[in-house]
Amino acid sequence: MKLGKFLLLTTFTLATILVGSYLYARYIEPNLLMVNREKLESSNLQTPLKIVFFGDTHLGEFNDNDQLDRIVTKINAEKPDLVIFTGDLIGSTGDFTVNPEAIAQSLAKIQTTYGKVAVMGNHEYALLDEYNYTDLMNAGGFTVLVDDWLDISELNVRLLGLDDVYRGNPDANLTDEALDGSYNILITHEPDIVDKMASDQVQLVLAGHTHGGQISLPYLTEKILPTNGKKYVKGLYTIGSAGQTKLFVTKGTGMTKLPFRFMNIPEIVAIEVSP
Repeated sequence: MKLGKFLLLTTFTLATILVGSYLYARYIEPNLLMVNREKLESSNLQTPLKIVFFGDTHLGEFNDNDQLDRIVTKINAEKPDLVIFTGDLIGSTGDFTVNPEAIAQSLAKIQTTYGKVAVMGNHEYALLDEYNYTDLMNAGGFTVLVDDWLDISELNVRLLGLDDVYRGNPDANLTDEALDGSYNILITHEPDIVDKMASDQVQLVLAGHTHGGQISLPYLTEKILPTNGKKYVKGLYTIGSAGQTKLFVTKGTGMTKLPFRFMNIPEIVAIEVSP
């Protein structure tokens, strides 16, 4: 009798945990939005620099423009000097009607002192026939860098934007364009490419692509991590032979393949770099 009650109680408890976890991962965590803050230092800066970056919005089947508007509000509340987008704006079209004008209007509301910069992600290439990513981002006030660089002379900052690793034609020598004495920021969609580049020449690398695993469970997450995002998964890393370069991989805000997030709350990242 006691054994029967124990088994019944155990079964009920496990069922409650499973149902609760499903509801949380499906309906609660995907609708959260946090600001992940980091503080860094660099002797290459004369004045403090505040960067806000975000990525992997994956607008489409699981994420809509309402979430994008929430992201814009969070970014503006941080009063950034620079805003950077690391790719994968639209995840899939399907039943989702791409409205570039509406998306651009939302992005145009992002307020920043010195500019907004974006790079290509693998989904930008996958949807080349659906819409023009560069035109959309330009209409939203973003400069799209594809194996190119941009100087923000007022800040003594050089931004280097790498082409997408998975579907594009990235220049692994782009870090050779880093400017001596400046604060050089490499922007890439996929993070693992940094091991094939001279990362010591830049001070900061910003990346996305991984969603932090999207669903963090033992043994499962490592199997579902995407190509070029298996080593650097989420958060802040120190890389390079000199150990002077910082890499931050954002968990992003959207979802792909499955409408679940677990232990990977959608985020924007605010990085304050002090002289």
